Amino acid sequence: MTFPVSRPFLGAILLLTAVLTGCGHKDNAAFQQRHPIDPNQPPVQGDWVVQRINADVDTLNPITGEDTNGAVIRSQLVNESLLQMNNFTLKLEPCLAESWEVSPDQLTYIFHLRHGVKWHDGQPFTVDDVKYTFDKLMDPKVDSAPIRVYFSNIKSCDIVDPFTVRFTATERYFKTLEVLGTFMAIVPKHVLEKGEPDFNKHPFGRAPIGTGPYKFVRWDTGAQIVFERNDDYWGGPIHYPRRIVYRVIEEPYIATQLFKKGEIDVLDGVSPVLWKWSLEHSPSMERGREIVYPFPNYNYLGFNLRLPIFSDVRVRHAIDLLLPRDKILSQIYLDQYADKTAGYDPPSSPSYNHDIAPTPFDPAQAAQLLQQAGWRNDHGDGLLYKDGQPLSFTLLYGAGNTNAQKMAELMQETLRQAGIDLKLQSLEFAQMIARMDDWKFDAVLSGWSTDFNGDPSQLWDGSQAKLKKSSNFIGYDNPLANQLIAQGKLEYDDNKRNAIYRHLQQVIHDDYPVCFLFNARIILVISDRFQNVKIFAPRPCFDISTWWVPQPWQKYTD
Repeated sequence: MTFPVSRPFLGAILLLTAVLTGCGHKDNAAFQQRHPIDPNQPPVQGDWVVQRINADVDTLNPITGEDTNGAVIRSQLVNESLLQMNNFTLKLEPCLAESWEVSPDQLTYIFHLRHGVKWHDGQPFTVDDVKYTFDKLMDPKVDSAPIRVYFSNIKSCDIVDPFTVRFTATERYFKTLEVLGTFMAIVPKHVLEKGEPDFNKHPFGRAPIGTGPYKFVRWDTGAQIVFERNDDYWGGPIHYPRRIVYRVIEEPYIATQLFKKGEIDVLDGVSPVLWKWSLEHSPSMERGREIVYPFPNYNYLGFNLRLPIFSDVRVRHAIDLLLPRDKILSQIYLDQYADKTAGYDPPSSPSYNHDIAPTPFDPAQAAQLLQQAGWRNDHGDGLLYKDGQPLSFTLLYGAGNTNAQKMAELMQETLRQAGIDLKLQSLEFAQMIARMDDWKFDAVLSGWSTDFNGDPSQLWDGSQAKLKKSSNFIGYDNPLANQLIAQGKLEYDDNKRNAIYRHLQQVIHDDYPVCFLFNARIILVISDRFQNVKIFAPRPCFDISTWWVPQPWQKYTD
């Protein structure tokens, strides 16, 4: 499964191999000696996986959901798409569709559906579900703008026969097959057309029904979301844990303590500082291991470009020059868990423009730019003023995110020294997203991650800047950038398209609509009882549903 761009760690997928750092192998060997297993033993089912997530999910409806935490649940465990991307070959493969056909002109796409698939409530999966899903995704009243942008060239979805559906496009687009096949998680018409008439508010979002390998059990708001294996799954018994539990724990230190106690099996995205000072040499790591892997992401400081204070590119450029990247890299990422970046694609991507260097820390140049823009330190309070107003704005970041808080505080310090009053405000995830969606913010500290073979239109196309709840919430609209994005959509030659996108990166860089910060490497800490742990390129980079635990090591009973 591939995913369109999502929040909160809202890049192209890296074709990289994860760096696996083993911890506690001596104890693990001793544990295996006490509980020997045949190394050739086939996988066995059973046990649970308990994973920490740092914020509650916004919804389990895959059409309207935006957050990264919920993306895996919505479109990997419960609801499925017509096709899926192989995590290792990166090739499209059958899923709810057994086969497909593409016309020579790349404008007609026919999918032949799989027979015998049932929804979790026992009802048959039909072509009507595909048609219904598409119609809702394209409905402007439905909160699906971040996904809908990818379907802008699709003019119709028509039922050919009970097991065949045809999509017709108005123009060629290099990602059309991938988008139709993997970006549209199919939802059950027979469930959603009943009850609540507002699709966005339907109870399905709290209790989904899908065709996937796991069934929804319950959602205790702010505490946990529970799923159990679908033993009638059409794909067979290829998923091993009996239950998958996502525990919502915002405070990283608390999550770490729960891992030490054995109450959590999986910590993803552990802070480097927390890892070094609390976990790395803890006795609990005798029963665990660390995996460091590259994640397709970048973090950034983004401006609300609709505000007068950010209308001058010189101001945005100056703020970028005042961000203490080296200090952040040292204090937060320990100089080894992130790299500075100058664009929205990771540096290993063929579309990344290596001619653009990450922005240096240069207070002198920043001061010159601010002076040229008319900002003066003439009120005796150390702040810069223009037309009687101070250069002041508020930066939003996610509550409970200690890395973001520390990063924001370091930024606040260096900007204050330059005469800029940076106020900080942390918000719960849902509140932060609501403010971004409604354009009610000054600036935001967040991150993005994207799909393999990405299309930058969701983030940077000016048409999206006019839509509330779109991913272009900063309001970026540059005619040249729009032109390059349109050219890229029509270019099937990878080399030519990458050249277009490198030009686009230069255009965006010169506008400073955001301050690009870092590509981070993720620290994953897991219990050592799990076997078959593999890291792959496409998000979310690992699949806990394929992990298994030898019978003597199983911890939870069904």
